[in-house]
Amino acid sequence: MFRFITNFINALRSTLVVVPNTCFWAVTTCLLTFTPWSQRGIEFCGNWWGWINLKLNGVKVIYQGLENIDPQKTYMVISNHKSFLDIYAIFSCRALHCLFVAKRELIKIPFFGLALQRSGSIIIDRSNREQAISRLQAQGKILRERKTSIVLFAEGTRIPASVSLGKFKKGGFMLASQLDLAILPLTITNSGNLQPKGKIAIKPGTITLTFSPAIPSPTYHEGVDLKEIMELTRKAITSHL
Repeated sequence: MFRFITNFINALRSTLVVVPNTCFWAVTTCLLTFTPWSQRGIEFCGNWWGWINLKLNGVKVIYQGLENIDPQKTYMVISNHKSFLDIYAIFSCRALHCLFVAKRELIKIPFFGLALQRSGSIIIDRSNREQAISRLQAQGKILRERKTSIVLFAEGTRIPASVSLGKFKKGGFMLASQLDLAILPLTITNSGNLQPKGKIAIKPGTITLTFSPAIPSPTYHEGVDLKEIMELTRKAITSHL
């Protein structure tokens, strides 16, 4: 009974924090995209949106390996993924200016979906592989020109907390090669325990973001071998789990 009450309180608190906070910053993001401060505004809104969602839910983030981020470079950030908290935490990291590769279903969320579109995030339809690849390439070039790093979750979706690390998808590595972006491996720990897949409630606690040294992508050509860079990235992420 006590566990049920605790979970209910956590779920209620999480909803009362995340929903209005998301609506506010989504609307603010959309408005700022019509101003000369569009790019800086998107970064500002993302930072505060992520930080408030975590702070008011009692979640502390420890950032490690920030010395591996060169502010003058653009990266393909490849991360493991177990919780929505991962997104909040990455956005809250002020050392990294980035946007995400997001599934098309997310644009249906009121306010948030419009902000995704207006921000320049790469939105793909996972049911249409050719269209997804084309979108990744076109929008990826725009983000590279804007000096905005791209975040892509290696497994393609959230993985249960009981699974250490899932199978990696090749798409992000191929895009990094095509855009000549170095891979920046990111390991996120404990987020799946604080908000497991499929749960609304966020438990107070600490999660850690660890950035490993960047890994150069192989020069793109038809038939380029990505196995080595995928394995190196996997080892880097696994080493901090």
